[in-house]
Amino acid sequence: MLRRLPARSAALCSLLMLGCLSQAHAADYTGFGFVFEGDLEYGGDDIATLSFVDGSSQDIKAGQGVSLALGGHYRAGDSPFSVRGTIGYKYVTTKASNADISIGRTVFELVGNYLISDSWWVGAGITHQTGIKFDGDGWTPDIDFDDATGPTIEVGWRWFALSYTNLKYKGEFQGDIDASSFGLTAVSKF
Repeated sequence: MLRRLPARSAALCSLLMLGCLSQAHAADYTGFGFVFEGDLEYGGDDIATLSFVDGSSQDIKAGQGVSLALGGHYRAGDSPFSVRGTIGYKYVTTKASNADISIGRTVFELVGNYLISDSWWVGAGITHQTGIKFDGDGWTPDIDFDDATGPTIEVGWRWFALSYTNLKYKGEFQGDIDASSFGLTAVSKF
């Protein structure tokens, strides 16, 4: 049986790769360009709790996941304002070796940024998630959630940021489920 790289290790590798790819920070980019972004997010209500034969358990949270995204950015001349738009995929799985219990969703994001100094910046925008699906892999029922849209804010230094996104998921048989999350974001502009 093939073993997957644990989600935490994959996320850390992704963030380190983004840091290595970044050769400059937001103040150095003007005009149009491309963005590669990685996020490691945690939070929200528990969708399921898995119990393992070794006695341990794992909660699957609605806002939890690792995201990779591509997009574009624009900054006019020496303006302290810029905007970036991305499309990506957010995913979280469990440590189960005999099942692929996971949540996946496509993420669209549009964020405006303001440079406070050459290194520090703040951002605010909107996040839209679609195709939100909890896959129980036959161990627990699958859940399809409606699309969700909510605000996101960021405080960043160079190419890293701390973020907060406020989202609610709604499924066919569920009430509102909090899918809000805190995250660490790495943004590489080129």
